[in-house]
Order: sequence, then structure tokens, then C-alpha cells
Amino acid sequence: MSGLGIKLGIVCSICVGAVSSTGAQIVSDWSEGESTWTTQSYWEDESIRQKYTFTPKLDDRVTGKSSVQVHMQVGAKRPRDFVELRLALPRPLDLSRAEAVELWLKVVDGSGLKARNAYFCSPGFKKLAMADWLDEIDMSAPGQWQRTVVDLTNVRVLDKATPNQAGIYDRHDVTTICLNFQLPPGAADITLLIDGMQTTTLPPLPERLRAAAVKADRGFWRWRAKYPERDLSPRPNDGRNLSLSIRKLTHGIAPERPFLIWGIGPSYLNFLGDGTALACHLRQRFPDAPPIVYKKHVGSSVPWRYVLGWAKQLVVPEQPDLVLLYGIGLESDLEKIFRTLRRHTTADIIVASVHWKGDDVKNWGKDEDATNFGDIPEMRRICEKYGVEFVENRKEWAQYLRDQNMKVEVDPDDGLLLDAVHQSKYGALVINENIVCHFAARDTYAYHPGSRERRLSVTRGESVSGKESATISGPSWTVREGVASTAASSNRIKVRFTGNRIDLIGVKSPGGGKARIMLDGLPAEEVSCFLAGPIVCGSNNARPKSGSVRDIGPHGIALREDLVPQTWTILVADDEGNYELTGSVTGADGKGHMLKPFVSNSGQIGIPPELWRHGAGCVPFLHPWDGTIVNRTGDVYTFNVYRTCESVVDFHGKGGEFRINLFQALPNQAHVLELITVGDGKVAVKLFDIYEPPLR
Repeated sequence: MSGLGIKLGIVCSICVGAVSSTGAQIVSDWSEGESTWTTQSYWEDESIRQKYTFTPKLDDRVTGKSSVQVHMQVGAKRPRDFVELRLALPRPLDLSRAEAVELWLKVVDGSGLKARNAYFCSPGFKKLAMADWLDEIDMSAPGQWQRTVVDLTNVRVLDKATPNQAGIYDRHDVTTICLNFQLPPGAADITLLIDGMQTTTLPPLPERLRAAAVKADRGFWRWRAKYPERDLSPRPNDGRNLSLSIRKLTHGIAPERPFLIWGIGPSYLNFLGDGTALACHLRQRFPDAPPIVYKKHVGSSVPWRYVLGWAKQLVVPEQPDLVLLYGIGLESDLEKIFRTLRRHTTADIIVASVHWKGDDVKNWGKDEDATNFGDIPEMRRICEKYGVEFVENRKEWAQYLRDQNMKVEVDPDDGLLLDAVHQSKYGALVINENIVCHFAARDTYAYHPGSRERRLSVTRGESVSGKESATISGPSWTVREGVASTAASSNRIKVRFTGNRIDLIGVKSPGGGKARIMLDGLPAEEVSCFLAGPIVCGSNNARPKSGSVRDIGPHGIALREDLVPQTWTILVADDEGNYELTGSVTGADGKGHMLKPFVSNSGQIGIPPELWRHGAGCVPFLHPWDGTIVNRTGDVYTFNVYRTCESVVDFHGKGGEFRINLFQALPNQAHVLELITVGDGKVAVKLFDIYEPPLR
């Protein structure tokens, strides 16, 4: 960041409080005292007007003696609309344990300003923790003071020593805080007040999600009212394959956690939106639903062949409750995605047939299944084979067009198509509502939810041979109101289960102790259970002419044998497709080529050539790839391989129920887990949740 733009500013009094014995700063009110405000505009051009003035404001404040007034004057013709207001602290600030930072903002004059994010920087800007604003604060026009919060619990870290890897920074020595804003189009003349900057705590996650849901619902239904009402009543077969989802949405999840939906696919899925329409409809149908979280990962024209890699490395590690697939490609590749999800997760899966695009009009009135983007009859067949909820979106889209006297045509303002292939916001609403219809409670389902997810209570009795159980052994256990507890060392709970994942639900207390975990006779840390995280593109990777850098490179890898937790780096060695693989622990581990199968020298990592994509134009099922290597020398990809187990469970805390995932990515078979108490603190165990995917 340093040296990238023009720094303009004057000294402004900011109080930062005392200093701890470690030299790190104790949190206080930072909006008064000795700190310095400057700006970083990210362009250097003396012909473009940009003036930023910082002055104390004594007569308009929230706390203390003054606020900080920022007067921004920026010319209309500028290369970027991004401005950074920097608060340089006189001494390091220790934010390592802070959940959030609050501040108060007030627009006095001008309009159109938007909050972007905030950076918390180490000395010399060597490390940056990039955090989002928790609230969507409205800074579009002059108004009253508004409190806003920057969330520090989910930051992205840039370590300039290793810019191509996900960095680590605990924020123990923050010396600069950068508040980033988006300027409005045209000339800007805006006066902003800042006050009351200090640490704060966040409400519990479910509470934050519920508050966000209320706001989202209000906005969505107001927007939805401008379109025709639809009958979304359930039909006889709706929801047959959504047994677990319906149970969780109807009765909630205890201890409370969000209902997680993961969407993966091409821009078709991206144009469905951010999940708001789906979540708002689900909350209306299921008033007792837990908070709903929607995540997605998309690419340009990416077919099922490459989406498979995302299923393995993005979706499987997060163990969602529901996976939404909306895209294009060969059904044989889609079937591989189904097998992956069915072997490694208990998630329900929902797939919708593609909508009518511009060049499909030739099939109107002839064959509603005809499209070059997929074989819809084959899609129906494999969905039935794997128990996937299939949405007849293409037929229902066509029926909606007839009902509303509309045509298959591009009409961004009033039609269902934004352009020749993508749905408009109106079209996305129709698709989302076609999907929502399938979330319907039924008397019978295609599977029993307990066959995939079930709970084991802790009991005193001996287990029955061949049956799952969680039994206590040792003289000091007490079982009261369904909770088994002890403060004695070396007491045990033995859990017999079948599946690939097990969670513990326990109770924390101020005098809580610890327990170590064993599985199948081995300490947890020796059990072979690993996952690979997302493949991250290097920040300096070559930019493509179309699409994004995420459309280039490996979309998935294969974990093999003798795995060691570490960070792996794939470095493109030349423009001809050669690369080198290096592990942070293993070291140099072999050289490969993008078009050939690769197994590392140590045998830990495989890189399938069919999962290496060569840009947004590489859509093999539509037309043969032209053979052009688009990666360039120096392109970098990194991913982490990590253990998916907990060797020790800590029961110390404020009090209340908690959930911890003990093992994930186990072989899907019978296992014996042992929990062994350590020391003399209280260990309180309530339940074990077992997850058994339907395929092995």
C-alpha cells in the first residue's frame, strides 16, 4: 500500500489510551488525542483535483470533546473511485482479542458516499487484516449520526512477504487503521464526521443473522411486490429428496447454527443472486427455520467438468445442509459431482434445468427439452438415480412466459432475459421461485433422515453388539437431564458409530476441564483424515482477456497417501504448460505438465489434467479446446492440506451448550471413538451427532 498514491492530510487529535506491560496498546476511544489522519487516493495526477482536509469538530460529536471532520473534494475525471482514510496511531494497538471495532459516522454535506471495508495494518504495512463493515450503513445523503461496526472475526489477511498465499496476522501490533470508501460518480464535494472509534463486542452469530434476515425480508418483499403473484403451492412429488432439509427448516438445529446452502456453477448460478430470494421464501414457509446462510462459487461458462473440483475442495470441507447446482455441461460430469457429494456429505442436492436462452427460440413450441447446454432427459435420469431433487425449471419458465404473454427475448427491463444467455433479475426471481416450490413437508420421503444424520445420547448401559451407542465407563460419571458429567481424570465415553463424521455436543463451564480423543485405537492426531482447502490464485497471476483469473488453472487436486499437513504451491515454470509443486514441509515434490496426469514424488498430491482449465473460453463440451496455454511463467496457485480432527476437547468457558466437530473425512464405515477425561476439571457431554453419507 505504501507509495501507491498521494498522501494528503493534516494532524488531527486522536486519543489512543494507555499502553500495556507488553508494549501493545490498551483499547480506548481513538477519535481524540495524538494520532494523524492522512489519505491514500491510489492515483497520482496533479491535473486531477483531490483535496482532503481533516479538522477537529468541537460542536458536533458523539463522545469526548470532538469528532473528526473530513472534507473531500475530488475532480470528476479520475481513474479510481476508491479513497482510503488512514488513521496512523502513535503506538501499536493490540486488537488480537477484539471481536469488532465500532465507530460513528455522519454525512454533513454531499451525497453518494459508500463504505467499502477497513484495513488493520502492522508496522510498515507488512501485514494487513482486511475486514468488512458489519452493517450496510446508508451514507448516500446528509443525515444523523450512525453507529457502524467493523467485524474482526472473519478477516482476510495479506502478508506482503508471501503475497500469493493466505496470510496470518493476529493484529497484536496495529499501527494504522484504514477506512475505505467508494466515491460517487462525477465531482465529489463531501463532508464527513467520524467519532467514537473503539473496540466492541458482537452479538451472538444467530442473533446477527436474524437481525440481517429481518432487514433482508423487508427489502425483498417490497421489491417482489412489483411482479405478478404466483401460486407456489406444493405439488405431489415436491420435496421427495429433501427430507433432512425439511426437518431442519421445520424444527431448527440444536445447538443453534445456520442452515448452510452452497451454490456452485457458472454465471447462470451467479445471476440467481446472493441467495436473498431463496432465503426470504424459505423463512416465510418455515417460520421456525434457523438462520440461513448462502455461499456460492462461480466461474465464466464453467461446465460441470470443472465444477467437480469446487465440489471437492470448497463444498465438501464445509459440510453444507443443501447444495444448489445450476449450470451447463455433460451429464457424465454432473454424475461425478453427485457421487462426490453423496460419498462425502449428507447434504441434500437440488438441481434445476437451464432456462430458455435467446437462441433456444427455434425450439419454442417443438421440444422444451432441446438445448445445446445439456441433455435434460439424461439429467432427469441421473437425478432420480442419486436421489437428487430435480427442478423442471425449463418447463416452468416456458409456462410462465405463456401465462404472462411474454416471449423468449432479451428485455433487461421487463423481461426474463438480461442478454442472450443470462437471466435478468426478474428471470432470476422466477427460477428461485421454481426452486422454492420443492421445499414442502410431506408424509413420506425418498429416504429417512436418520439414515444419514442421527444423534446418540450418552448412557450407562453396555452397548448392544452391532448397534451404535455412546456409553460411559469409570466410577465418577453422573447422568442428569441427559448430560453425562465428571470431574475425575481417566473416565471414558466409548462411542460406536458408522459414518465419516462425528460431532460432540457438550456443556462448557467456568470450571471446565479437558478430554483427549482416540479413534479406532489411535490418538486423534494419528488418524488419517485430511482435506484440501480452496485453490487460491496468486495476486500477480496473468490476467485473461475475458473472464477472471479464477477461470484459469487447476480447479481441483487429488489427495493421495502419506499426507502431511502443509501449504502447497504450484508454480508455473514457463508459457508451455510446465509447473513445479512444492510443499511448505515436504519441499520440492516434482514437476508436471498441465496436459498430463501428475503424482508428486512423495505420493501425497495428484493433479488431474482434466481439472486444469485454460480460460473462460475453455468449454470442452460445447466445442473442442484450441490447445492454447493461457497460463504464464510465474503464475502461482496455493492450497492447504489439513487434518480434520480434534485431539483435545476443552470444556472451559462461560457456560452453555457447544458443538465441536471431532472428525471429518473418515472412511465411511464402523468406528469406535473414545473420549478420555484429563485432569480434574468438569467434563460434560450431552450428545454425539453421527453423519453417514449414502454412498461409500
